[in-house]
Amino acid sequence: MQQHTKHTTPATSGQTEGGENKKTILLYSPDLNFCFSLSMLFQDRYNVITTTNPGMLDKLVADYSADLVLVDAVPSEKLIERLGALRKLARRLPTILLYVYNAKDVALDTAIRAHVDAVFYKPFEIAPVSRRIEELLAEHP
Repeated sequence: MQQHTKHTTPATSGQTEGGENKKTILLYSPDLNFCFSLSMLFQDRYNVITTTNPGMLDKLVADYSADLVLVDAVPSEKLIERLGALRKLARRLPTILLYVYNAKDVALDTAIRAHVDAVFYKPFEIAPVSRRIEELLAEHP
C-alpha cells in the first residue's frame, strides 16, 4: 500500500515552543515502519512528511515547500533521474540518501553522490544524521 502522511504536533502546528517556524523535512522510504520511526525522532524539531511512494516526491516537495529531503533507497539510474527532477523543481533543496552499501554498486554509489548532499550507510547512528540535517538546513535558510 502506497502512503504519505504529514506529522505535526497539533499544539505547535509548524512552530517550535519558542514560536519560530519549523523547517519541513520530506522522508521517503518504501518501509512504512522506517518512515514512522524517523518521523517520531524528528517531529519535535521539524515538520515531517513521509511517503512510501517515490512518485510522490516532487509533488510533496512542491505542496509542502520541503526544506530537506531524506531518501531511503538503493542507488539506481531511476533514483538519479528522480533526484535530478527534484533539483530542477527546487534547486536549493538539500538531500540526504540512506541505504545499505553493496560493494557491487560502487559506480552507482559514486554517481549518486553528485545528486545528494550526504550519504549515510545503513545501519547508521542517528546523531551524525541529525547533525548533518541541522548543518544542511543552516546552510539553506
